[in-house]
Amino acid sequence: MSWVARFTCSASEHRRAPPGAQVCSGMLLIAGLLAVAGCNSWPPAADSANRAQLAPVLQRMRDFYPDLANGRFISLADFETPGQSTLFRVVGDEDQEEGRAQPTLSVLRSRDETGAGSLKTQFRGPSDRLLLDGRRSAAIGLIRDWRRYGLLLMSIHGPPAGVTLGLAVESGDTMRLRWARTLVVKPGWNLFRIDLDTVGDHIDLADVRSLAWHVPNLTEPVEFYLDDILITDNTQHQLGQQAGPGELYVFTRGRRIHVGVRECFELAFADGQIVAWRSGDDGNLVDVGGLGPWPIPLPRDWDSQLASAIAYDDPQLFADWGPVVAATQNLVEATPFRVVVAGQWRFVNEPAPPPPNGTAPPAPEHAWQYTIYPFGQVCVRIRSSTASAAWHDPRVGYAIGLDGHHDFTAAVDPALDRHGDRPRYVLLARAARGRADLLWTWAATSTLDRQRMFASADDRRLAVVVGDIDAAPIVETAHLLRVWPPDIDGPQEGASFAGDYRHPAGITATVGRLVTDAPGDLNQDGFNESEGCHELALDGDVLRCEFQPAGRLRFDPVFRVHGSAGRRCWVYARGRPVKTVGRDGSDNLLFRLPHVAGGPLALEVHATPLGTGP
Repeated sequence: MSWVARFTCSASEHRRAPPGAQVCSGMLLIAGLLAVAGCNSWPPAADSANRAQLAPVLQRMRDFYPDLANGRFISLADFETPGQSTLFRVVGDEDQEEGRAQPTLSVLRSRDETGAGSLKTQFRGPSDRLLLDGRRSAAIGLIRDWRRYGLLLMSIHGPPAGVTLGLAVESGDTMRLRWARTLVVKPGWNLFRIDLDTVGDHIDLADVRSLAWHVPNLTEPVEFYLDDILITDNTQHQLGQQAGPGELYVFTRGRRIHVGVRECFELAFADGQIVAWRSGDDGNLVDVGGLGPWPIPLPRDWDSQLASAIAYDDPQLFADWGPVVAATQNLVEATPFRVVVAGQWRFVNEPAPPPPNGTAPPAPEHAWQYTIYPFGQVCVRIRSSTASAAWHDPRVGYAIGLDGHHDFTAAVDPALDRHGDRPRYVLLARAARGRADLLWTWAATSTLDRQRMFASADDRRLAVVVGDIDAAPIVETAHLLRVWPPDIDGPQEGASFAGDYRHPAGITATVGRLVTDAPGDLNQDGFNESEGCHELALDGDVLRCEFQPAGRLRFDPVFRVHGSAGRRCWVYARGRPVKTVGRDGSDNLLFRLPHVAGGPLALEVHATPLGTGP
């Protein structure tokens, strides 16, 4: 099976976001050009009274770069003192200098806000590379252990026509590991913010040996300047820093948003995608390119045993949508009850952000919204819009990817095979209790009844593709991922969880009503598949309804009560108070019940304005 690396992103000058915003943005190049991007997640300035005393150069850096405000950081090179240029060398093939012009300190260009010097570098031939490895220096060296840091920062001044630089980071001495991306450098100063957890997926951050820059396909001499190469721990806690077992927490680090439940699981998001899933002592369970679900075009015979393997992460699948992807992500909602993360890939023709006045014409895009609950349910809404483009093939499907080295195997009910039916879920389980399993299913509104599993030749990557839907200008689906509990080990458990989501319980309201037009309720039945909750509304101050399990075990049903914003609420199930309550981002009441089975369950909600009631 063919595999192509998933995109990463690029960015130029940082732009200040409003306080508290967590927005990752960047440009992702499709047709063979991969670039590293920035994330506009600016922490608040640290209280100057609590700051450690820093040298003037380091203090200026902390004041200028928001990512340094509250965390540890190390300046690998600031070019404010003599001798730093000897950390760098320009080499050719086999790392030979061979009379090449070596980099020099310069005051011609610099980040004026942080100092007066920079490193001037000239490339004259296609084999020229700039190495930061310290081999020319007898006094200073490259710090090798980067494990405590989440972000690599560097400022690069591009020539008038701009330049495309290849960047590589290598670790190890005899057993070299390498991470590489492409930086699109615009004229003037550019700030690049590189997520070190992403780099660490490919190399050993405990033993970093070099950074290298080169110009792919250089045809004429080029000159550029480097300044302020830094590694920093920019971790910012958003929720649950002191969370106990079973409680949600959220923090940002590098360019990632981390959402987890203490002693259960943790998910990490980058560029709007789940790029890491950890549980217990396991490493990252996700394929190095991300978990998905990824929307992909499919040929009509894609699930035939004779059909070619599907490289679901091949950038060429969307090359017609635009050569560049502007990737963003943001933390929409973070409470002890649930967390919502949104991501978007917008396909554009130019490696530049959309105009600030919002007049850019509609562009093709994929948009994801993840709603994460502490009991291990992750609901995903995916909307793909082609705008003026078109799908590469006549059908649309979805794919997920896992690390094949963690012993995941597909669990399928043999009875389904005997009757020629197909399961409406994917269960990738691991032997022995307590090892995290993954259940994936989708709303019954989506015709995703065909499946195919793939494994890379080295067993490093495991993927499942489901399909298919007719390709259309807008394709919208809702999915359920279950990453907890860790004992969804067989088809009986898988079918039970999937059936609960695909065939939701009925609700009859006697006072109040079902809300059937909530965004994300794809079939307008009052159950929001996109957020995994039943939608209800008060009648004045009261809601009374009957929850009907319909013969199924209902796992942690969640309810949202519209009209409850700004009001104090009491929730009762069979006359007993319900304590698992919270609020959504609009301050509507949310509540959850433990597992429900058996006959109908009477629910009541009473509301009063804040400041009234007992």
